[in-house]
Amino acid sequence: MSVPPIRRIIAATDFSPGANAAVERAAQLAHAHGALLELLHAFDSSAWQSLVSVLDMQWLGGGAAPENALRRQLDALAAALAQREGLKVETHFAAGAPATVIAARARSMNAAAVVLARSSDPAALGTSGTLLRLLRHAPCPVLVVRDDGAKPYGRVLTAIDLREVSRRAAERALALFPAARHRLLYVVDPQWQHAAQHAGAEQAGGLLATLHGQARQKLDALAAELRAAGAGEIEAAVADARPALGIVEQAAAWPADCVVVGRHGQGLVAETLLGSTALDVIHHSGRDVLVVS
Repeated sequence: MSVPPIRRIIAATDFSPGANAAVERAAQLAHAHGALLELLHAFDSSAWQSLVSVLDMQWLGGGAAPENALRRQLDALAAALAQREGLKVETHFAAGAPATVIAARARSMNAAAVVLARSSDPAALGTSGTLLRLLRHAPCPVLVVRDDGAKPYGRVLTAIDLREVSRRAAERALALFPAARHRLLYVVDPQWQHAAQHAGAEQAGGLLATLHGQARQKLDALAAELRAAGAGEIEAAVADARPALGIVEQAAAWPADCVVVGRHGQGLVAETLLGSTALDVIHHSGRDVLVVS
């Protein structure tokens, strides 16, 4: 496996309950790998100015700029983590749209992963706009954290479609979570058989079984190759379902602590494909999700 060393993990925080859970997971990963943990806060000055324009300035603190207080809060959080976990912790404070700041910092520092919350409120159903934008442009894997996880991941499910990005997803998952049990999952979409039947293809009824058998053979070969390259415990599974639904169901049935999916394409293509699979998994799996580009 040709995976870059895990030397820096970035945890993005807005100091909300959701972000606190993401920071704790990032600290856990950094500790496991002996990596540097960077706490990043992006101060969106345009959002602050919009808030100032509509709210009572006296209630906001007499018009005092919030940057200094936020910097102190970030530094205090870093110091507490460093003392508690024995980690090397750095901070990065920057003004700008959070997704843009996070992606640029991850690229410039060659981060192994960015960790952030699905939303500021762990109980909320939606996904933050910052996360949606970051997933389309992040230069490294993004770990989306739902809530507090006291223990390291024990079971990691990686969705595989045998394209290069899904192989990369499996390699990154194995590198980031080496102590976990790993399962590679290939989901065979029954729509292939339905399409063949509508087209009048001969022996359409056996198409799904053929696809299932071929997928299992290729998946077993990939698992064996990864094990031979020094990976830990890996198994393979094939399911018949629509892709996102199959991933969600298999994650619940195993059960997995973390689900890994690949992001296909860039720009508008990435947005479309991300929405069809990765976002559905993030919304519905109830698990932390690692998205690999």
